Amino acid sequence: MPIPGRVPLALLDALAAGLGLGYLARDHRDALISHGPVLSIAAVVGIAVIAVAYRGYRVLRRTNTRMEALIADELSRRTPSPRPRR
Repeated sequence: MPIPGRVPLALLDALAAGLGLGYLARDHRDALISHGPVLSIAAVVGIAVIAVAYRGYRVLRRTNTRMEALIADELSRRTPSPRPRR
């Protein structure tokens, strides 16, 4: 059951972020034009870092799930001891 109001709020947040970035870009136009190549490279490197971090997180999560399945399988195979522990 979707919660009404989440999508419009997300769109409002995106609009506010876009307006803020637009204002900053207009205000610092000279710095953006003079340092355009550096900003472009930084953006590409930033996106690459985010992509690598996301892939690493997914690999670790998948490995954790596999390890839990292996441990559960090993524990289910054990036979109970014939005498109780003290």
